[in-house]
Amino acid sequence: MLSIIFGGLTSLATAAVTAYNKSKDVSITAIQSAGSIASAQAQAMTAWIGHPLSPPSICCYGVAIWFFKATACDKVIGPAFGYEWSTDPLTGGTAEIAMIVISGMFFSGIANIIKR
Repeated sequence: MLSIIFGGLTSLATAAVTAYNKSKDVSITAIQSAGSIASAQAQAMTAWIGHPLSPPSICCYGVAIWFFKATACDKVIGPAFGYEWSTDPLTGGTAEIAMIVISGMFFSGIANIIKR
């Protein structure tokens, strides 16, 4: 009777150790794959920087066009030709995205100055 209980506990302990080792392997694999994903994203961002059709550049174009329309066209060009133009203000999520884009442009310029 004692040998049956001892044999059962031994097989249970072996199964627990095997399960623990497999869970460690899964965790290590997940950490390694997360590292490779982060590395791939960094390589993609490096390739995007400076490209005129990258998503950050396209966002900058949108903000620049709105800012040109709101300042140059509404305040200078329109009145010079006798027109009364007005550009709607940016509100909600659009304003937040514009602030993120402009602050990113500002801080990347500061980073370039510091890097030199």
